[in-house]
Amino acid sequence: MKRVYYGWYVVAMSVLVLMLLIGTTFTAFGLFVVPVSTELGLSRADMNTALILLNIGNAAVAPFIGRMLDRFPVQRIMIVSALLMGACLVTLGLSRSLWLSAFVMALPLAIALTGSGTMTATVLVARWFTVQRGRAMALAVIGMSLAGIIVTPAVGVLIQAEGWRTALITSGVVVTVLLLLAALMVRDRPGPGDVESATGAPQPVAPTAQALGEPEKVGALLRMPQFWTIALGAAFAMAIGQALSITLVPLALGAGFTLVKATGLVSAAAGGGISGKLLLAVVADRLDRVALLVGIFLLLAAVNGALLFSKGYFPMLGCAVVMGVMSGALMPIFYALLADRFGPASFGTVRGLMLPIVAVVSAMTVRFAGEVYDRTGDYDLMFCTFIVGLMLASAFMFSTRFFRPPVLSPFRAAKA
Repeated sequence: MKRVYYGWYVVAMSVLVLMLLIGTTFTAFGLFVVPVSTELGLSRADMNTALILLNIGNAAVAPFIGRMLDRFPVQRIMIVSALLMGACLVTLGLSRSLWLSAFVMALPLAIALTGSGTMTATVLVARWFTVQRGRAMALAVIGMSLAGIIVTPAVGVLIQAEGWRTALITSGVVVTVLLLLAALMVRDRPGPGDVESATGAPQPVAPTAQALGEPEKVGALLRMPQFWTIALGAAFAMAIGQALSITLVPLALGAGFTLVKATGLVSAAAGGGISGKLLLAVVADRLDRVALLVGIFLLLAAVNGALLFSKGYFPMLGCAVVMGVMSGALMPIFYALLADRFGPASFGTVRGLMLPIVAVVSAMTVRFAGEVYDRTGDYDLMFCTFIVGLMLASAFMFSTRFFRPPVLSPFRAAKA
């Protein structure tokens, strides 16, 4: 009987970890807004500040966690972060101090999320796969989409049955136990007996710890032109995708559609996101990654153009589906390209350095979208600006082809 390549167990672990982490934090956040604000006497703006603190914290700690993942055993980082994750959720459930809760959201919870999985999972997949790296990344991040389907509804049931404090405490205990179990199956890198294969044909043994070598120095990475072309191209596209996703419901309501129909656009985008990841799992390793990202950016530009001129519900629904498919495919291809271009040994460092760039551009873009509506009464200027921004992102990404990949490892994939 043919042995299953251990990397696929790593992918399964990544799905579970990402589903737990995203499902109990980002996608579940909206469930806590009303009960927490009511009990503590907070405004909705105050509640939203908590999510802003978490996003700022993630961006701040990412470069440090990414560097640690490239230099120290991943399993130890996951175990410590899993315990911290549980402690954070339990503390938030017990806390009566707004300052303590704000501190937990801004720093410890950000460290726990990044170290226990949101960055760790992709670092592991990048190390374990070379030939099928795009497919593995696409399957691993499906956990983010499943979070809102499986975990967040369970949190909602807990809140309704036991209250928000008990829901946080229970989530903390359950998530910690499951994350620790997942950490036990982690192996940092493939060994001599681990052979990745594609289409039934054996491939060279995946790089061992010695072959992967040391991660590149931060200064050297920041001086590479392709670091900035990839970072800026992806940052513009991801930021615009995020701004579009939160604009769908207000756009539909402004066009006179019911809240049910407006919510249907969000569901359509979420379904498209899962479809995009599954489709990517089939084609990701057959196509040039840079060309694929440029194509995604241009299709997102076309979606903005369609939303600018189409006011009917079904055109909006079609745009939501296409947007979901493109956004769902963008992130795993981006991660795979980073591993191809900079090598698995430096993947954590590179991703950690790029995350603050993406976060800053996203914050500015989301703010811009709101300002445009407040000042003009519609989103037309936003759509026009986003089209230009995506063209610029395409140009940045395409220019990556003119820079030679850095020689960091002899096991760099050919598709870079």
